[in-house]
Order: sequence, then C-alpha cells, then structure tokens
Amino acid sequence: MNQAIQVLDGFIYIEATKAIQIEVMAGGQMLLCYITGEDKQNLSTLYAAKQFEIEELIEGQIAQDYVNEKGEIWLTTHQVNTF
Repeated sequence: MNQAIQVLDGFIYIEATKAIQIEVMAGGQMLLCYITGEDKQNLSTLYAAKQFEIEELIEGQIAQDYVNEKGEIWLTTHQVNTF
C-alpha cells in the first residue's frame, strides 16, 4: 500500500446522494470517495465484502488523477464489483 494514501476504515451513508462516503488522506489532503448504484443495505454489504478492493480501486483512481475539482472520487457498484 502507498503510505502517501490512507483510506480510513468505515463509511457513512449520505441520503441526499444515495451513496456511501469514504474518507481518504492523500498527500496530506482529505479527499472523499462516494460509491453509488445500490440502496443503503446493499452498499453496506458491498463495503463489508470488498473493503480492500475498494481501497485499491481508490488508490488507482487517485494515481490516475480521477479526482474532481471538489476533491471527490465517484465510483459505482459496478466498478467495485468488476475490479
């Protein structure tokens, strides 16, 4: 794991976006990753089953500079499941 990128354990569900939010520290900056595409229960189950794959996917997104102007990374459940 790249120590310059730290994915914090756990998530919160954001009702307004219908997504889980994961906090990430990258180069001393706080970024947010959102995963959408399912309901709250299915997103929770996905996170529990694929936490480490999600972390690797987030690291790859940061390395490829797929971070928007708000410091957010947006993923879908399809991206996670096919990673």
